[in-house]
Amino acid sequence: MFDFAQFQATPYLDLLPSECVAQLRSVGLRRTFSDGQFVHSRGDDNPGISIIEDGAAQAGIYSADGSFVLTSYIGPGHTFGDFTVFTNLPRTHDISAVGPTTILEIPAPRFKALCREDPQYMQALMQTTLMRSHLILEMLHAVRSLPLLERAAKFLLILAPGGNLIPKLKFRQSDLASTLGVSRASMNTALAKLERLGLIERGYGNVTIHDRSALAAWLNPRTK
Repeated sequence: MFDFAQFQATPYLDLLPSECVAQLRSVGLRRTFSDGQFVHSRGDDNPGISIIEDGAAQAGIYSADGSFVLTSYIGPGHTFGDFTVFTNLPRTHDISAVGPTTILEIPAPRFKALCREDPQYMQALMQTTLMRSHLILEMLHAVRSLPLLERAAKFLLILAPGGNLIPKLKFRQSDLASTLGVSRASMNTALAKLERLGLIERGYGNVTIHDRSALAAWLNPRTK
């Protein structure tokens, strides 16, 4: 059984020894963003790896009708844009800051050089990237096979960053509805039921999970 309370992608920086983290910080360009500010847009062609030092970011895709399909929340120590370092693809998602956020950006040639100098950079990146890929497969499983209530709970757990802090996910309920391919009314009904069960708390433009373990314990028996 998939244990959402424990099974999360470990942040990239947490997988590296302190001297490697210091090296990354010495060669990267540090940028600061305010809440909601765009970091990268879909289609941008600037290959490199981005590492969140403080704050958080959300990734997704804006469709032609203006709806936003949310694909991930990423917190301190996590990376994005990894694939641009090793492929010819441009940025595939719209990335925006969640709260005041500091991001370390390392151009592709410099990061590749670091990986050649010390394999620990690549080993750590592979570990966290593969775990995140597995979580994406779990999201696809939810979309295809679970009822809406369980589907919404599973997405919230996957999107919520791990750690000891209480996850407060900042997004409109309509965005989550677009992500799951359901109406806003249906999504409101599902979130309201999770709230009545005491598993989440809805706010204006956000959802708070007060106890990841409790939500996971409710979901696990309902997920095959």
